[in-house]
Amino acid sequence: MKQRQIFLRDILAILFKRKLLIVSFAILVFAIVFVGNYVWPPTYESSARLRLTRGREVYQTDPSVMKSQENIAMIQMGQQDVNSEIDIIRSRDVLEQVAKDMGLDQPQPPAKNVLRQIYRTVKKAYLEGLYYLQIKSRPTPIQAAIEKLTDAIVVEPVRDSFLIDVRCRLGEPNMAHDVLAHLLDVYVQKRVAVFSNTKNSPFFQEQMDHASGALKNAQAALDEFRAMNQIVNVEGEKQLLLQQDTELKRLLSQMQETETAAEAVGDNVSEGALTEILSRQTGSPVVTEMQMRLLELLAERNRLSKTLGPKHPNLIRSNREVAEALNNLKGAIQEVKRTTEAKLAETGERLANLNSVVSQLENLDREVKIHSASLEYYKQKFEESRVMDAMAQEQISNVKVVSSPTMPVDPIKPRKLFNLVFALIAGIVGGLALAFFLEYLDHGIKTPEDVECYLEVPLLASFFRAPKGRLNPKELERLCTALEFINPESPAKLVQVTSAVGGEGAQSVARALAETHARDSGGQVLLVDFVGGPGQKKAAGGMGMIDVLTDQCVLDDALVSEGNLFVLERGTQSEIPLYMWNSPRMASFLDELRQRFSFVVFHLGSALQTAETLRLARSVDGTVIVIRSDSTRREVVGRAIEMLREAKGKVFGAVLTERKQQIPQAIYRRI
Repeated sequence: MKQRQIFLRDILAILFKRKLLIVSFAILVFAIVFVGNYVWPPTYESSARLRLTRGREVYQTDPSVMKSQENIAMIQMGQQDVNSEIDIIRSRDVLEQVAKDMGLDQPQPPAKNVLRQIYRTVKKAYLEGLYYLQIKSRPTPIQAAIEKLTDAIVVEPVRDSFLIDVRCRLGEPNMAHDVLAHLLDVYVQKRVAVFSNTKNSPFFQEQMDHASGALKNAQAALDEFRAMNQIVNVEGEKQLLLQQDTELKRLLSQMQETETAAEAVGDNVSEGALTEILSRQTGSPVVTEMQMRLLELLAERNRLSKTLGPKHPNLIRSNREVAEALNNLKGAIQEVKRTTEAKLAETGERLANLNSVVSQLENLDREVKIHSASLEYYKQKFEESRVMDAMAQEQISNVKVVSSPTMPVDPIKPRKLFNLVFALIAGIVGGLALAFFLEYLDHGIKTPEDVECYLEVPLLASFFRAPKGRLNPKELERLCTALEFINPESPAKLVQVTSAVGGEGAQSVARALAETHARDSGGQVLLVDFVGGPGQKKAAGGMGMIDVLTDQCVLDDALVSEGNLFVLERGTQSEIPLYMWNSPRMASFLDELRQRFSFVVFHLGSALQTAETLRLARSVDGTVIVIRSDSTRREVVGRAIEMLREAKGKVFGAVLTERKQQIPQAIYRRI
């Protein structure tokens, strides 16, 4: 949909045009809110503030799960703890107890104010209607009281703290204060009951007795095992056996090296290497002594072999002694190896037995420690549960009332001054919105800009509303001038004045246009008016244009003279025959009018309601369409213009009538 640009003048025109609607709407809203301030029941608010401190409730331990002291960690308070407290305060059990204790489930006394009594009656009737239609189930008195309390109690956490604001909103100040105070008492009792557990102490006592008996049995088993295995210093004995095992392994290694060296005597082995091996100290004195004796004999043989021949008796004797010493050394080495291996096996067996004993001893010792830790844990839990039971009996809680319930003085609802100011603003804004919305829905032609934008035809004249429907003479002169200069070389002489629908003022404009031409031009002007009127003179016999066309009379007999203005009516017949419009008779008649009169104005009726108007449009010089301001929709006028053009007629422009001066002249001249 095409929309034109809105100017300040258009906005002011809308405001002044709809001023009554805007003011009425604002007054209506203000009056409704004003009455509502006194009809609406007041709401009083009592408030209190709680603080959640660290206490016994924030580190609850599951008694069914045993944990070591190292695994017990205190739970830090967080937002979840605050939310849990809020849920307890608003729990159904707490609200139900408060409702019963405060008698909120009892019938309310009648209101003193008549308007409020009417409000209660209407509300009750509304609820009864919901119950009857089964849209809502009928609650019991206690359920209704709980629902009322649920709406009345507001619990909110204070940001970035462990404070909780609790507010109660009811219709009576004393009731709001008393209900909130009792709510806090019931809440404290409820949370003590929630966090207390009378079964903890017997449970921990039972577990403590069981742990004590298990510790005694484990200690007795440990002592019995020590006595049976004659365990005095397990670690010292183990270290001694490991030392013996190491020494025996080293001795066995030495015997292996010595035996290897003994086997190498007589082979092509370096004497230095043999001497180094045989000169080493071993763990066996016998083998060490035999090694020294063998070294001495080897040295003696070497000395003799350098001075004596191989057959010399002394060298032969020396070789025999070396062989005998070597055999003795090998025998001693074998004996030492056999003895060492036996001792090594015995030591390994003793170590394995000792390791088994140590393992059993460690298991028994560990069991004693576990039962001892369990006993200490259950002793601690038993003491905690005893303290908790004592705190529960004394109603000690970690929730502290920082601010006691206040006694309300002024109601929080309705906020009368705020409501009135808001109603005034909302009424004005709503009235403006309604005015602009109605203006948006209104598609009437109101201003010259609307004509040019939506109809795309020039505006020839614009007449404001005047007393007795008189048209402004200056605008009439402007209209005559505009028609004259549409085609200065060949001014229009035959002009049809019409409208989209009836009642637009086309007849008045046509007559005024003809009268103005007759007065200003001094020539003869003809007004062809098919509509007529009660005050208009008739020709003799009621003759008119149709009678002239059908040769029932001559033109002079059908004319009514008013000075230089002549009027020609329809005539005795209802309409011009269809064949007549394209006949030579119609053409000659129009030519006769052109030659005789200086200006001819036709008004046959509205374009959308009279076919004769469309048929005449092609025969005249042009058509002026009259539009009543703020009346006919622009779509209707646009359709009429389109039909005139489809009939091959020329539309000179539009004339606005009955315009209203919405903006005062003092303001209008400045914008």
